[in-house]
Amino acid sequence: MLGYIRTQGPELRLRDYEIYRALYCGLCRHMGKCTGQCSRFSLSYDFVFLAAVRISILNEPVTTILSRCPVHPLHKRKTVKDSETLKYCADASALLTYHKCRDDLADERGFKKMRARLALLLFSSGYRNAKKRYPELDTAIAKSLEELRNYETNESLPPSADAPAEIFGKLMESVFAQGLTGADARIAAGIGRSIGHWIYLADAADDFVKDRKSGSFNPFLRLFGEHPTSEDWEAVKLAMTRLLSDAECAFLLIDRFPLPELKEILCNILYLGLPETATTILNQTAKGESTNHEKSL
Repeated sequence: MLGYIRTQGPELRLRDYEIYRALYCGLCRHMGKCTGQCSRFSLSYDFVFLAAVRISILNEPVTTILSRCPVHPLHKRKTVKDSETLKYCADASALLTYHKCRDDLADERGFKKMRARLALLLFSSGYRNAKKRYPELDTAIAKSLEELRNYETNESLPPSADAPAEIFGKLMESVFAQGLTGADARIAAGIGRSIGHWIYLADAADDFVKDRKSGSFNPFLRLFGEHPTSEDWEAVKLAMTRLLSDAECAFLLIDRFPLPELKEILCNILYLGLPETATTILNQTAKGESTNHEKSL
């Protein structure tokens, strides 16, 4: 379900991109240290966004160094080091990835089920380490995903896309606000809740054509039927735009940034990257075409 939070690359300045990539590389290194080398296979830009949000809210100093990695051995790359926020993001990623694999194991068949079982084995060690450090977050994630599963399998409930999206929004609210207090917690929760809701709708729209063929649950199939009109997808686009506006309102409450580049990165994602992603998905889905979007585990 994750994998939709990206920048609009052409509009990102070089110095902003360097910090964005340094966060990505730093998160990869922290995942290797905190939750094991296998966890690095689940690395995604969604958690770079989470890191940028929490670093900004906490006004955490950002220290970068030049280092090599096995994937890019020839040239040193700038990477963020010794970040408590990146340590947290590594753990949050491990928890979400593990529970996502458990859901896939229950839902999928054939090769995908075998892949989910293998992934569960690969990520179980990192999950156990993360669970020790954040047992409350693990419980919150498991509870929200169970609530989501119950909703998706209960055909007696009235058709709605917002109802299950709100559940996933609550999950992401927990992830964004974990350990924060006061105004910091409220800002993080507001961003996480709106972005989680948006991600669920984006994922459902992205999977609409595939789910229609396979007969899998999709809230838009239940809400619109197999042949939604262009007006239906325009309504979805309007709802997703409103959710981004809510996230932007919370983002504007951040009154300090340890680096100006972080503000530019977050502005790029919220104002350009996510709207572009939504437009691409909804346009392709309205045409009955797959976006071939590559998602995280």
